[in-house]
Amino acid sequence: MSHNTLLLLYAFIAVLALIVLIARFKLHPFVVLIAVSLGLGAAAGMPLGSVVKAFQDGVGGVLGFVAIVVGLGTMLGKMMAESGGATRVATTLIGLFGERRVHWAIMVVGFIVGIPVFFQVGFMLLIPLVFTIARRSGLSLVKIGIPLVAGLSVVHGMVPPHPAAMLAVGAYHADIGRTIVYAILVGLPTAALAGPIFGSWIAPRIQLPAENPIAAQFTGGIGGIGDIAREMPGFGITLFTVLLPVILMLCASAADVALDTASTVRATLDFIGSPIVALLLALLFSFWSLGYRQHFTRDQILKFAGDSLGPTATILLVIGAGGGFNRVLLESGVGKAIADVALGSHASPLLLAWTVAALIRVATGSATVAMTTSAGIVAPIAAATSGTSAELLVLATGAGSLVLSHVNDAGFWLIKEFFNMTVPQTLKTWTVAETIIGVAGLGFVLLLSLVVGCAPREHGADLTAAGWVDVTATLDPARTPIYAGDAPMKFDFLKDMRKGDKLTLSVYSLGAHSGTHIDAPMHFITNGASIDQVALEPLIGAARVIDIPDSVQAIDAQELSRHDWLGVKRVLFRTRSTLRGWMDSAFHRDFAYIAPDAAQLLADAGVVLVGVDYISAEQFGATAPRTHQILLGHGIPIVEGLDLRPVQAGDYDLIVLPLKVRGHEGAPARAIVRQRHQRL
Repeated sequence: MSHNTLLLLYAFIAVLALIVLIARFKLHPFVVLIAVSLGLGAAAGMPLGSVVKAFQDGVGGVLGFVAIVVGLGTMLGKMMAESGGATRVATTLIGLFGERRVHWAIMVVGFIVGIPVFFQVGFMLLIPLVFTIARRSGLSLVKIGIPLVAGLSVVHGMVPPHPAAMLAVGAYHADIGRTIVYAILVGLPTAALAGPIFGSWIAPRIQLPAENPIAAQFTGGIGGIGDIAREMPGFGITLFTVLLPVILMLCASAADVALDTASTVRATLDFIGSPIVALLLALLFSFWSLGYRQHFTRDQILKFAGDSLGPTATILLVIGAGGGFNRVLLESGVGKAIADVALGSHASPLLLAWTVAALIRVATGSATVAMTTSAGIVAPIAAATSGTSAELLVLATGAGSLVLSHVNDAGFWLIKEFFNMTVPQTLKTWTVAETIIGVAGLGFVLLLSLVVGCAPREHGADLTAAGWVDVTATLDPARTPIYAGDAPMKFDFLKDMRKGDKLTLSVYSLGAHSGTHIDAPMHFITNGASIDQVALEPLIGAARVIDIPDSVQAIDAQELSRHDWLGVKRVLFRTRSTLRGWMDSAFHRDFAYIAPDAAQLLADAGVVLVGVDYISAEQFGATAPRTHQILLGHGIPIVEGLDLRPVQAGDYDLIVLPLKVRGHEGAPARAIVRQRHQRL
């Protein structure tokens, strides 16, 4: 049995264990994910210490971003609930749609209100309104409730800045603005099919008990809708508050298209349009628009914010554990094994993303875990496949992560209990609705791909030799610096026509990290990809050369913050080594290096390649190779030993291709750049 086959077998057993332990033995998903992750890593042959570290890194990598987004989004949702803003949006739309089409209004409400909050939070915000409308209109709770959960679920899986969708955006390096636009185009018709249309069909076929104790608790003390409306904030200010983060992100995406990279306006919009800043600004605005403006005191607003965070603890723990499981999958080599099989099958990346997400969803019951894990597995495959829209990959992954919710999904039990249904009734309603979302979502994504999915993600002029500059250091045993302790460089002629031979024939002996070269993940990551497995996507595309002053040796987070690099996929550092011509002289130990905190910022920002102008990106004599571990651990190849003397700071097209050496951690490379045309 091959190593890849064995890894896939271990992965299958791990997924099966997740299903059995969660669904059959009712163990908490957080505990199960930890146990299965550690067991998978150990079975796959990872050193035990590396298994624990991989899991910890995975948890931290996910929660470092998601915990902030969840916290801010939950507080924003709480402000909407306590102020009556969510009810105001709902009642206004109901008035516009009319009672006969109230289920359509509820779907739109779920779609809008669900943008900043998790599914469970949005459900709890709006379920009182569903109970009230169902009681007063005489309509079936199923007919009103299924459209609500359909709207919330579609947003949960597909629409940024929802945290689940944002995880996939980061993994695929998708543009947030375009993803939002595509998500709306795909999400609304998908929610319509699974919500109002399916809900109207299934409602007469589901007979609910006359008494619903939970509904009675929510509706017993509620007065007329008109009475509530007089004390609620206005529809316009509420809608603006909840959509403010989306507006800011769309502005940032528009700036990236319309403005030059050196533009101060673009840098400012990119900053305020980043997900965390956008949500923070929306939350601060809500303290006024839905708080002080509604005559809440400072203490009341503080209490709302504090009370909202408690229920998110379990959600965050499960999400974090899912990230840890994902990292173990990748570092154990399972992700690579799946990628090899998928590449060999030549399956469409969109179909592959949907299928992998669907399988993990069925296994774990968590849409967020499914998106996190499947995006990590599929992203390297998509990167090696030209012509696939990263934004559509986000949507395909999201659609797959929503199918076939069953007994291992907390949402299944939430719907069952609140709607007072039996397990079979919940399967016929909620499970089918979720599956419709998954299948219809994929269908609409495939249709949209006919329009937007066939063009490469990065466009440039036709390739010719004109304008290209070679930034490869010339290999010369007499002049090329050799890192202390590395293999010496020897070039010899076996035959030489200058000496009368009939041909010239040479032999080279040099280390894999000589001159301009690329470090593959295998260099410092257990079971990391070897140099022949590094995808082409990070090695070809737009890059930015950043000038670092001669006085700076440590490129740390503080130094990095002084430069315009956010939103750039490939970053090349031009340092003192270029200014002093060190790639053409003896080895120097005081070269400029990338500090670990800067490496973490680059990785978190979605950079896919990092380059430096000396033969190492790590501080000489560092106690641990943290910079390499961080970058390579995120699958980011490092180009070292660039000769950037022929170029200045700015934006370039980059092509850097290593020798394709099977099973090794690095190889010499040839690197060329071409100045990119300035945008208006």
